[in-house]
Amino acid sequence: MHWRFQADAFRAFLTNALRCAPLLLCAAASAQDAGLTGKWVLALDTGSVTDYGILEIAETEGEWRVFIDGGSVNLLSLDENRIVFDFDWTDGFDRLHVTELSGELLGDRMSGSMSEGGEETGTWTAEPWSGHPDTGADPAPVDISGVWSSVSRGTHKDAFDLTPTGAAINETYDSTLDDPHLRCVSGGVIWMDGREFPERIEEAWLPMGYSIGHWEGSTLVIETRGMKPTVWDAAGMPVSAAAVLTERKYLDEAGRLHTAYELNDPAHFERPVYRHAYREPGADTGFDGYVCDPHAFYRSLELEGRLEEYWQSRTRF
Repeated sequence: MHWRFQADAFRAFLTNALRCAPLLLCAAASAQDAGLTGKWVLALDTGSVTDYGILEIAETEGEWRVFIDGGSVNLLSLDENRIVFDFDWTDGFDRLHVTELSGELLGDRMSGSMSEGGEETGTWTAEPWSGHPDTGADPAPVDISGVWSSVSRGTHKDAFDLTPTGAAINETYDSTLDDPHLRCVSGGVIWMDGREFPERIEEAWLPMGYSIGHWEGSTLVIETRGMKPTVWDAAGMPVSAAAVLTERKYLDEAGRLHTAYELNDPAHFERPVYRHAYREPGADTGFDGYVCDPHAFYRSLELEGRLEEYWQSRTRF
């Protein structure tokens, strides 16, 4: 797959949002570097749109690591308050890009420039992420009905840290057989239910899971369980039957609808995966019908002599 908030509250509410080279491990750091550790609200400004995500900088026994939306990225240099790293991301056509972020910490805020191929592509900022202050608050629903037009789907982080089980599944991914979009399978979870989760929900294996929601303050929190083991995007990335997806939906002060996603799946991912999307009010012109016929997918496999291979491959998920 909301919140009433003021300017500073956006950073507080933002969570989650979802093929890296080896990490550069820095064994030495000054006392100032410690100010970089922790989670940050990352904003990538390309000039036309701002994409949000979670930046995490961690230091353990002298080794520094950097993550974006739960996936590791390359730490290129770390010198006192200055940091340089690059991260892998895809565009709307699943084309892979690597962008370098260079910046420094001034006070409690990081900022700098983005570049690709030696040319500047935008700017970035990061401010401390302080959790969810609405957690456990009495319900205070807000009106989020209507039509919303997508503005940003987040950082588009491409690769994540998979467990050995998850990596083994991902290595067998076949873009012809396994891309869910080719079979007209929706790319996300789309409904909620006010009841408790059924018993043995992990065995439900529903294509888009079983979702229930509740209000925490003016934040709509939706939790989805019981998803069918499959891949969660067109590039692969396996999801197990025990995966839990949490969405937090809220309105910002400009009237935009934000959704922060967190996917927890310890069977396949070493760390939680985050995504952050937001939408603006769209024209209430209704919805046109959407037609997707999976016959073309199965027929093409039959003509290529791969249909039996496809049915056999379903045991992978």
